Amino acid sequence: MGQTKVSNANDHAANGLNGHGKDDYSSVLTRTRPQETYNLTSVEPGSFYGKLRSLYADKVLKTQLEQLKKQGSYDAFRLKWHPAYDIRRMYGGKTRTDGIPPSLFWESDVGKWVEGACYFLSSPDAKACAHAAEFESAIQELVDMIEKAQQPDGYLNIYFTVVDKEGRFKNLRDLHEMYNAGHLLEAALAHQRYTGSRQFIDVMIKNINCFIKHFGPNKDQLHGYPGHPELELAVLRLYSFTKDPKHLAFAKYLLEARGVSTEDQGGEPYFVWEAKQRKDNILPPTIDTIYDVWYHQAHKPIHDQEAILGHSVRAFYLMTAAADLGGQFLDDAKRLWSDAVDNKMYATAGFADISQVEGFSPVPHHLPQSTGEGGCYAETCASIAVMMTSERILSHELDGKVRDILELCLLNNVLGGGSLQGNQFSYANKQASWGDEDQIRHDWFEVCCCPPNASRQLGMLGGYAWSAEVEEATKTIKLDVYILLSATRNISLPNGQSATVQMRSDMPWKGKSAWDFKAPEGWKWDVRLPKPDYAENLKVSENAQEVNPGFLHLSLSNNAEVTQQFDMPVRLLAPHISTGQDTLIVSRGPIVYTAEAFDNSQLEGQYEHFEGLGISSTTTFEEDEEVIHGIPVVLLQANQPTFALNELSNNQAYRAVTSDKPARTWKKLDQKLKFVPWFARDNRGGKGHLRTAFLRADEAA
Repeated sequence: MGQTKVSNANDHAANGLNGHGKDDYSSVLTRTRPQETYNLTSVEPGSFYGKLRSLYADKVLKTQLEQLKKQGSYDAFRLKWHPAYDIRRMYGGKTRTDGIPPSLFWESDVGKWVEGACYFLSSPDAKACAHAAEFESAIQELVDMIEKAQQPDGYLNIYFTVVDKEGRFKNLRDLHEMYNAGHLLEAALAHQRYTGSRQFIDVMIKNINCFIKHFGPNKDQLHGYPGHPELELAVLRLYSFTKDPKHLAFAKYLLEARGVSTEDQGGEPYFVWEAKQRKDNILPPTIDTIYDVWYHQAHKPIHDQEAILGHSVRAFYLMTAAADLGGQFLDDAKRLWSDAVDNKMYATAGFADISQVEGFSPVPHHLPQSTGEGGCYAETCASIAVMMTSERILSHELDGKVRDILELCLLNNVLGGGSLQGNQFSYANKQASWGDEDQIRHDWFEVCCCPPNASRQLGMLGGYAWSAEVEEATKTIKLDVYILLSATRNISLPNGQSATVQMRSDMPWKGKSAWDFKAPEGWKWDVRLPKPDYAENLKVSENAQEVNPGFLHLSLSNNAEVTQQFDMPVRLLAPHISTGQDTLIVSRGPIVYTAEAFDNSQLEGQYEHFEGLGISSTTTFEEDEEVIHGIPVVLLQANQPTFALNELSNNQAYRAVTSDKPARTWKKLDQKLKFVPWFARDNRGGKGHLRTAFLRADEAA
């Protein structure tokens, strides 16, 4: 996978890796983040997104809290023994023969739940949920426990305090001390913003200072970095809160040190060096040798990585931090983001085709649809991470393709990670079922990273919807719209004045949106509205120019009204030819569709998992509005028949093709396929059998 660069341990502290140490990172402080602006937006409760947020603010958070308590992670900060700890553990930070114990993630799971709960409780449209008092009590109890669990030197980790005290900082590759700290830090920042209290954030600042003492470029420090990135992006957020230069320096160090081999660690990558130090010959199932650091994105310095590799969530948490820091790292993030979305993305905005590593194949367009076809993982958290990276890229410069991918992630794989009843969740999101796979979602997981991650995304949705900037000198309010939804945003102006923008949108089902802009006399608006790639016959009521690709620029007076209208016909998507898949995928606007057994029981009964079925590229569809557990959706009914491949039952590896015996022949079926939005699948009962990509049967039509 390439060689790492040997560097003196002190060089990159002063000069940066590869000569990029003089990049300007000042915009880290000036560019706002969704986590800082979400509560300036009130989402309309009766709207599509409002109903989803109400579900998450109430039922979903309640379900997750109950599961955390049942699992043991909620009470783990009491530092008592738990049976989950005693599983053939090797001490001294060494690796276990059966992988990483789920309890090593517990801090992160709790942290994400606290973060999401704080977002909802401080949002104008969601803070009055039925369980608000219970959530507030749980948050305070957790913060109290976390504070008491911290060690005198600032160290904070349950497992290495209760179980393996000798293992502290000896296995950054696998054992997630830094990853957990990152999620707790993000929770602490959300807690401070919600409550105004410094109790939690002071604990985490002390914890970060502990890391800063032990890790860095100096010869008396370890040159390590997280095996699972997350701390990098969290510390950048901390810097925007504290303005403390050492926090920026530490975040920058974590990004610069990754993939660099230093002379004082044997000229080898840090994860290789630390494995040799602990004399650890046991490997987790995700790597074959201690040199397989591509899984952790540590095979090369970030500036030298040409393709995105390894664990998908780790990769995009890392890219989120890189994009946030800016400079050369922003270029790296855009390059690797492009590789992922152009070469390694499923139509549903799912990422990761290899289940074993929960990550990316090095082969472009290797996108098997199911376990039986060679893989497919598409973890919910990965699509959340791509949303995060996309938003950070947009914070630097507008790009319609980046916005479209952000929206695609949200409305498909992210929302699809939770049931519309709020009580079950999916980790992997395979494009087709196979074999005895008959359940997509589950009550909970041993490693439950995805459920609370989705909650915090929905909790800060208002921050993702748009970005505002005020230029006092020109009395201009700049507003960039990313997500079309029904909501109101308040914008503070100098001298105690304020402006508001109200957006009313029928998305994602209809392409009509309207804005009402109000600002004091003398102010003006500089607005960029999305021009989605899927939109046809787009019209805007005011003069608009496409200055940035995929965005329409409008200059408006202080009080103005704007409407936007476009059509969203059904589109049939064909995958890249290099996938080797001659298939069609049904989409409408930003929504990707799938066929499941619930709507097509007779067809799926004859052709299990819809295997061998095809549709024509000339197929048209009827739209059918329906409500699933209170959420409005549009179903699609094919107007043309379905075709079945005759050759599917042929067991020959190869057979001769002649003019009389083509490679594929089809049987016309009486039944017509019905499709449901991908995010709404597996919500109405049934076996959970589904298929998203159907064979192209043009020769049969």
